[in-house]
Amino acid sequence: MPISDNESSSKFYKMPIIDRIDYVNSKIDGKMMDVNELATGGLKLNVADTMTENVIGMLSLPLSIVPEFVINKKKIMVPMCIEEPSVVAACSSIGKFIAPFSFFSSSTPSIMIGQVHIPCCEPQEIH
Repeated sequence: MPISDNESSSKFYKMPIIDRIDYVNSKIDGKMMDVNELATGGLKLNVADTMTENVIGMLSLPLSIVPEFVINKKKIMVPMCIEEPSVVAACSSIGKFIAPFSFFSSSTPSIMIGQVHIPCCEPQEIH
């Protein structure tokens, strides 16, 4: 998530949750996040059951933000879905440490094998 200005988020971890959400929403160029979907995960059990086999429930993980990373001289926020607080804290700490220097990243074209999920069709309709 690119950050739209140079304002510091040095006390992000001390903010109440709703203030963190407001902060992130203010930095992502008006692409508002739905607070209710952030709180509930946004996935209903009947939809999960259409996405994979043998569903019996869902588990939730916290969605965290590393607020200040500088990659390719561009300040960004990094979302992390993880239950381990020390990983988020370490990433936040190293992000602040390397921010004055940035680091550079590149990638190769994507070569993917995947699947398409079409929940509203019967298998015989696809053939």
